[in-house]
Amino acid sequence: MVTKELSINLGTIGDPQYSPGWYVDAAGNRYYYDGTQWYVYAAGYLYPVTALAAYMNAAPKQVTLAPGERLKISISYQYSGPAITGAVERFVIGVYGALGFTEKVVGTNTKNLPLCTTATLFTSYYTLTLPATGVGSDWDDIYAKISGGSPSVPETMFGYENALVIAGLTPTITNFTITDFVKV
Repeated sequence: MVTKELSINLGTIGDPQYSPGWYVDAAGNRYYYDGTQWYVYAAGYLYPVTALAAYMNAAPKQVTLAPGERLKISISYQYSGPAITGAVERFVIGVYGALGFTEKVVGTNTKNLPLCTTATLFTSYYTLTLPATGVGSDWDDIYAKISGGSPSVPETMFGYENALVIAGLTPTITNFTITDFVKV
């Protein structure tokens, strides 16, 4: 497999100057171009770039986190269908951009779903821990998905943009002053 440098803006998607193949942008995100459509590689899958925005939403709130702190992501979904063994729930903190999602912190649960003849509500959660070092201020997006299993459930995703505010990345001193001085 040949890896090539990708340096395009969205206005040139579909530009014939790019031949089909794998590309990597400056941030290390991997993309595949089939000659007509761009795909981003994330979570072990290729996603059409145009389809990525379908699961990302404006966050209803923001949570402030510092390196080393934990974030609990809770999900719910309704399921109906045959019993599923080993479906994977994936929880992610990362960076969502014009060409996809770069995963930075990931956690997974394995879920067995029983036979459900009517839509049944399921809930789950995962607690992710930001690393103590190397956290970027742009790690402000989250998403969750469920996929896989036997038989396989259809991949279903949901995410929030700008859900996190990353604090404490640079040491800061404020209100520094001399409080008194006297002859001794």
